[in-house]
Amino acid sequence: MATRVIGADEVLETSLLLPDPRGQQLQNKNTPRRSRWILLFVCFIIVTLDFGDYLSIAPQLQIYEDIICHRVHPELFAGGLDRLTAASNALCKSADVQGELALLVGWKDTFSMLPGMILAIPFGLMADKVGRKPVIILSLAGVIMQECAIRLICWYHTSIPLQAVWFTPLFQIVGGGSQIASSVAFTVISDVFPVDKRANAFLLMAAAMLLSQILAAPLSAWLMSKDVWVPSLLGLAIEICGFLPIFVFPETGPKALDRPEDEIENEASERDNESLPLTWVGIVRLVRTQLSEVLRFVVGNANTLAIFFAFLTSSIGSQALQFVLQYASKRFAWSVAEATFLISLKGAVNLVAFLLIIPLISKILDRYLSPLNRDLRITHASICALIAGFAIMSVAAHPALFGLGLSFSALGWGFYMTLRSVGSALVAESHVGLFNTTIALAEAVGSMIAGPLLALLLKAGMKWEGVWMGLPWMAATGLYLLAGMAVVCIRTSSGH
Repeated sequence: MATRVIGADEVLETSLLLPDPRGQQLQNKNTPRRSRWILLFVCFIIVTLDFGDYLSIAPQLQIYEDIICHRVHPELFAGGLDRLTAASNALCKSADVQGELALLVGWKDTFSMLPGMILAIPFGLMADKVGRKPVIILSLAGVIMQECAIRLICWYHTSIPLQAVWFTPLFQIVGGGSQIASSVAFTVISDVFPVDKRANAFLLMAAAMLLSQILAAPLSAWLMSKDVWVPSLLGLAIEICGFLPIFVFPETGPKALDRPEDEIENEASERDNESLPLTWVGIVRLVRTQLSEVLRFVVGNANTLAIFFAFLTSSIGSQALQFVLQYASKRFAWSVAEATFLISLKGAVNLVAFLLIIPLISKILDRYLSPLNRDLRITHASICALIAGFAIMSVAAHPALFGLGLSFSALGWGFYMTLRSVGSALVAESHVGLFNTTIALAEAVGSMIAGPLLALLLKAGMKWEGVWMGLPWMAATGLYLLAGMAVVCIRTSSGH
């Protein structure tokens, strides 16, 4: 459940993984064809890894639920856990079981964020000094080991407490986890595509992820009807198959040996931090320096502060979607397998929005607005769609109404990309890398807070029942309202 190597709303997570602006001039210009092949290779890896991941999400949640229910209500499982017919029993959907499940998933997601946030700078340095390929291999190797550990804990649940899954993110120390892998994947594309073609390449990467999401969910539901362990183990096997081709992936990072000596000397004098030896002392000093720089950057500009706050609050709200399967299963008396339909629905609407609706709106607004104001207007519309979608989800007592709300929220998912585009245009070119570091920090802090907070709200809502079951979505609606208020405060140079 932790792979998700590329997300449709993800971009580079740290400035150290961003190619230096000077490095853009050093890209290999002889191979537009090579760039396309690398993009296809990256998309193939994304599709394979994410297909395996989304194939596993629902069955893994079902396995967690059955293990908790087995411990809380052992009388339901007299025949053992091999055939999980007891999962449909109302007692397994009771507040005590679902509350514990929500806390298990919420804290696990929070702990999974820690390695990427702590190790972003060290592995960013490694990506620049050693190369992109070794970092992405290490990152995905750690994720695969974590996934294997989760399944082993679940398989031996009678001997190993289920809460041991909280410690599985320790495997991500190997390479920083999926956040670092995502950043390096975007960096690879930045290495081989010029600025004017990069946005389309990123869009194709997002579409590849959404395609996996749309296709894997129904297959997962069908396989779960046979045996819940089949899609879980098959998903892991597919993730391993997606990991292996990376060993033949070409290195795209800039090589110092290919660069003019005078340029290296100039860069060394301008970037003292990167001249530090790759030691813990140097890394700690660099982290402290960057955090101080981020703080000054955020509080020193009203637009940057508003964007930071918007990403912080909206990242908390977006984490509510992690609980869609569990909520729908409880609220509408669905099986977890049936609830996977919602994943496909969201993915399909996302795909339509990214490939058709947003490009069409952008083309229309281009006639009347500058690119900056165009993106700001789309950001305003997107946050409105997110607010409306989560508000509908919070009060939906019928599956159709909940699906409608989820679709509205999916239409607004371009908010993250357009807001980042607006922010990048409003800061000086020399501060773009620092801006991305700032956004990464806001998203990481927001996501870490979101996991346990929304889990507690879901637990409370299930205990109180009725309309209060939508408590996580109510909180998310409020957070998106705060994000919308922050976005309205953004001012372009023209004042529009």
